[in-house]
Amino acid sequence: MTKKVAIYARVSTDDQADKGYSLPSQLDGCRQYIVQFGYSVVAEFREDNSGAIPVTERPQGKRLTEMIKLREVDAVVVHQVDRLSRDIVDLLTTVRNWLRVGIEIYALDVGKIESELDIVLVIKGWQGSDERKKIRERTMRGKRAKALAGRVVGPRAPFGYDHVRDENGKSSNFEPLEEEAQIVHLIFQWYILGDETGQRLSAGKIAARLSEMQIPTPGETNIGYHRKRKAGMWHPNAILDIISSETYAGIWRFGVRIGSTRIRRPKEEWVEIEVPALIERKDWEKAQELRILNKQLSKRNAKHDYLLSGLVRCVCGSAMSGEFFSNHQYYTCTWRNNHHSRLEERTCKARSVRADAIEPDVWESIVSLFANLETLEEHLRIAQQEELAALDPKAEELSAVEAMIIQTELDAHEIGQGLRRASGLVAKSLEQNMNEVNLRYDALCQRREILKSELSIVRLTDGAIQELVEFAQDVFVGIENADFQTKRRNIELLKVKVEINQRSFRIDCLAGQITGEIRKLPIAPRSGIVTGLHSQESIPLECRFHAGILQLAQ
Repeated sequence: MTKKVAIYARVSTDDQADKGYSLPSQLDGCRQYIVQFGYSVVAEFREDNSGAIPVTERPQGKRLTEMIKLREVDAVVVHQVDRLSRDIVDLLTTVRNWLRVGIEIYALDVGKIESELDIVLVIKGWQGSDERKKIRERTMRGKRAKALAGRVVGPRAPFGYDHVRDENGKSSNFEPLEEEAQIVHLIFQWYILGDETGQRLSAGKIAARLSEMQIPTPGETNIGYHRKRKAGMWHPNAILDIISSETYAGIWRFGVRIGSTRIRRPKEEWVEIEVPALIERKDWEKAQELRILNKQLSKRNAKHDYLLSGLVRCVCGSAMSGEFFSNHQYYTCTWRNNHHSRLEERTCKARSVRADAIEPDVWESIVSLFANLETLEEHLRIAQQEELAALDPKAEELSAVEAMIIQTELDAHEIGQGLRRASGLVAKSLEQNMNEVNLRYDALCQRREILKSELSIVRLTDGAIQELVEFAQDVFVGIENADFQTKRRNIELLKVKVEINQRSFRIDCLAGQITGEIRKLPIAPRSGIVTGLHSQESIPLECRFHAGILQLAQ
């Protein structure tokens, strides 16, 4: 039978300028290569991702891995070895795992790969790994050198600025953009001093004002930005980002975070560069004091506990947050907090849901799962297996890494024995092999520790299951003994997620799925002024609470 082959092509930002690394050229080269074998191409994977990310964690790499597991392909072809991976350990473990399930692997720069320790494969693998490290190191060294020389680094200027460029077109500093700089000044003025009436505005109100004025947002001013919302619609977070940025007070910093992560570097590694200030230092410092104070007040004003905080979503996909108004606690879709309902077409018309309706519904549904302890434990064991199955790629990699460590130790022993008897050219060759083995061993050991650490983070352990089963037994002794903290802890442990759709709810958790109707509460007619709703002004309304949903009648 004709063997089925999959072509895997990958490109990343660093490779875009490299000749011969475009996706079409890779695919064409692989197709021509396959002709000599008479194989049938059943899948072509085009990946736009970094070679430093393991194959099994890339979108197209996952699909290819799944096809290999299901034996839907007999062979894999790549243009060059480093297209598969630029991480030496990931490359060797991937090749090892695929070969051991009978997959043929071909690379145009190597040919057919017979073993994960094929000398040509190993050399190419180290070259790709070293090149990736060198590219990253060169890039960071170059950027840091520019920053230390007092030049700003980066393709995008902050809102309110444009780049000042030298004769070579390289950025050297920022210069104010008059129109945007006026908006920045207005934001700080509203936040610190207030509007025309003297009332200080929150970030949300400033965002609404700017949206009404149809001022282009920071995102819209960036080249290549794909906006999902209507043009000119500001988000409160964009306002807070501007207020908190010290760039507007004349200090721009390089190297605050490590790469694209949110991990901050030590302050002594930051590079400060003076840029034109749009705001006086004292005004910026005042804004920071107010920002911190507002954050503290926000926490202080959170007087009510919400059992499902962070766990409940509206059917529209937005989160629902706790709100207190009209003497009751509610869960309200956050669509209105993230949009300006008077300026944008309202896509979600969900009503607020009474907390004293949905919270008991969810808790009693969870308790109902505890009614049959055998069924509960069975569901939890299934969920545990699913959780472990999600870690299978890492477990397989760990197994391969440990096997390769043993093989590397054997290789080291053989080289050591050979060096005792060798001299001249043979000894020199063995020393080169020894260096490669040492590097490989160190890389494998480092990856082993990382994988062990990642695999140890399993929430649904045997101990956690036992705790849930024991809690289930206690619940039926006296459910009133379950206080807020106990309920919350077990809801989190069960990974409860709630979706509300009008008068119904759906619960997804480790122990199963439950659907139901939100309970009906006593009708509570109420006349007077109701605030905190979607309208801008207070409107006389008659409120009726039915099925836990806030209903309004004119």
